Amino acid sequence: MVLVAIVGGSGSGKTSVTRNIVEHFENRASMLNMDDYYKDLPPQVNPYDFNFDDPKAFDFKLLREHLELLKKGKTIEMPVYNMVTFRREEGVTRTFPPNDLVLVEGIYTLHDDKISEMFDFSVYIDAPSDERLIRRIERDTIERGRTVESILSQYRKFVAPSFKSFIEPQKFKCDIVLPEGVNNIKGMNIIKNAIERMLETKIWEGNQ
Repeated sequence: MVLVAIVGGSGSGKTSVTRNIVEHFENRASMLNMDDYYKDLPPQVNPYDFNFDDPKAFDFKLLREHLELLKKGKTIEMPVYNMVTFRREEGVTRTFPPNDLVLVEGIYTLHDDKISEMFDFSVYIDAPSDERLIRRIERDTIERGRTVESILSQYRKFVAPSFKSFIEPQKFKCDIVLPEGVNNIKGMNIIKNAIERMLETKIWEGNQ
């Protein structure tokens, strides 16, 4: 199995890039979204006063265990996180079988050193801050029922500081930095070709 990390700030275009790669490799590829590994929002905590862009908000231990199982060729039952209730769906999991290519996308894909070491290849999606904010507003108002005022408040208080402190430094761990996301056709082709060579190598090694 080839394991690829797609990392970048909120609204950078990670999901679009990941889906484009999955579509290219068709049934050989699967996408795992790190958002499903958020911890439950603590009781009595107002979600608008909670920093979801802090590494402490994620369950790295469970993610690490699941990636280890996938690399061993085992199927996992991954959590399903509800972005409206800010909790995992109780009693609900998503069956995720191993595949030739698994892409893990999220804001902290490379934050944990033990997880970072598992990846065969990593891509950082680089996008201007204003573009990321616009995408976040579009997504959160439509998909999560948020107001523009609450999004801007959270952005200033939590999102922007966390990006500078924790998310952007992951850029220097990545094999490739991709500006303009999925619109960077040349960059996307380089990434797909690199992954194709890795898949071919894995197949060759498996036949030895």
